[in-house]
Amino acid sequence: MNVDPLRRFLALDYAESADLRNSPQQERSRLSLENILRVCGEIIDETGHAGVTTAEVAKRAEMAIGTVYRFFPDRVALMLGVYDYMIKRYVEMCIEALDAAEPTSWKETFEILTDTNVVARRTVPGYRATQYRVLADEESQEKYNLRSTSYIDAVVGQLAQFGLPEDAEWNARVAVAIELSRALQRLAFDAEPDGDEWLLDEARNVAITYLETQLAAR
Repeated sequence: MNVDPLRRFLALDYAESADLRNSPQQERSRLSLENILRVCGEIIDETGHAGVTTAEVAKRAEMAIGTVYRFFPDRVALMLGVYDYMIKRYVEMCIEALDAAEPTSWKETFEILTDTNVVARRTVPGYRATQYRVLADEESQEKYNLRSTSYIDAVVGQLAQFGLPEDAEWNARVAVAIELSRALQRLAFDAEPDGDEWLLDEARNVAITYLETQLAAR
């Protein structure tokens, strides 16, 4: 299957809205940044977002706190960086899953995207917590929304390969379906550490049924 919509999402440059003080140009800097974000995810899993401080991240990453500040000016910027890192890791996993499965329908494609989200919740440190909105100030929320909207555009592009719409109204419907699925996944993982299987099935089925209903109404 053509995964160009997802690849375009990974290639997006958020330079104008990013909170990175310095974008890594060298391999060592890139690895330092990834280490910071990975450690931040581990801390979130252990103590929640409240446990994330630049000092704790630097300590756990075994680097000077100045290195953390070299990339992120404050804690809010760090949280947005973690969200970017997590969603891009998830999209990379989606590309791998779609390439392996070669889906033949939009339903199968949406199922793979949903199931990969479950896998990311189970395996990627900190990913589960990024499904909750924790950015309170208006500027950070706008940046979060920009990234979320770009992801929805990518999903719409994937589904459009099977003849589904790509207009603004349909984008809104797909956004609702994704939120429905995520809400049910949150319930599933609140119920069981690895996710309650019945609720995970509902996370997939309810969202697809919703999209089917919206398609029939067009």
